[in-house]
Amino acid sequence: MLIEPVALSDFFLSFFSAALIILLATVYAALYAWSKISGRRAFGIAAWLIYAALLICVGVFSYVNHFNDYWLLLSLLMVLGYGWMPRLIWKLCAATHDDETHHSHQSGGHHD
Repeated sequence: MLIEPVALSDFFLSFFSAALIILLATVYAALYAWSKISGRRAFGIAAWLIYAALLICVGVFSYVNHFNDYWLLLSLLMVLGYGWMPRLIWKLCAATHDDETHHSHQSGGHHD
């Protein structure tokens, strides 16, 4: 439950950290995918650095907005989701395309 609303002096910090959460989550997912596609470790390291910045932004956002109880739990679940979803989506895409490649090599060349 929210204890008190965001003070006017903290409104900019709340707005800025919320915008950074969205931006950093997008950049993290893009860098993670690019590291998998290109095979370059530097992109993977950059993705983890961006994720660390994302964790800081979620912490600032939660603190400024006075989150506690289930709101704090929701923030934690959100940041964990931002961390794991690109990995799960990558595995899903890799498995789907691997299955598609496997079927295209069968005789007859017809897909179901």
